[in-house]
Amino acid sequence: MATTAAFVSLDEYLNTSYEPDMEFVDGVLVERHLGSLRHSVLQTLVILYFGQFRKSERIEICTAARVRMDRGRHRIPDVLVLERPYQKGKVVTDVPVITVEIKSPEDTFDDIVEKCFEYEALGVRNILVMDPDHSRTWLFEQSILRVLKGNSVALSLSQSTLDFPFAEMFAELDEQ
Repeated sequence: MATTAAFVSLDEYLNTSYEPDMEFVDGVLVERHLGSLRHSVLQTLVILYFGQFRKSERIEICTAARVRMDRGRHRIPDVLVLERPYQKGKVVTDVPVITVEIKSPEDTFDDIVEKCFEYEALGVRNILVMDPDHSRTWLFEQSILRVLKGNSVALSLSQSTLDFPFAEMFAELDEQ
């Protein structure tokens, strides 16, 4: 991932809007790669899927939300799901129950896996990586990124499970 040469304080990072938005890793701004049209449409499909469960499962779906990690880091997952109630503020301080990273053409798997390790260390239960260009989904669990086969994956919430239909999303994406 591209980084800027200048160090910034956490306070400056949290009080500045960046275009495009940046992540904060150990005092350095890290550029988030902007996705393609397929990336954007897939992100919308993921949001719409989780959105249908906002009330019944008491979840909140966020995009472009800064998540406070350990060790002076803030990451911005493409999609994150929080269970309610959660602490409201400038940044997400609660542990998301689900994070989804959607691979952009410029992303490297080293960068993506590094984020997955950070999400796992934070306590995120369900960590998904989706590749819109190759119609693949991976689940990161127990420090292993595993490609998913089949049509869906069960994602556990505190009180229930959601059947995440990734194959259906890719089929819909291919119809665009």
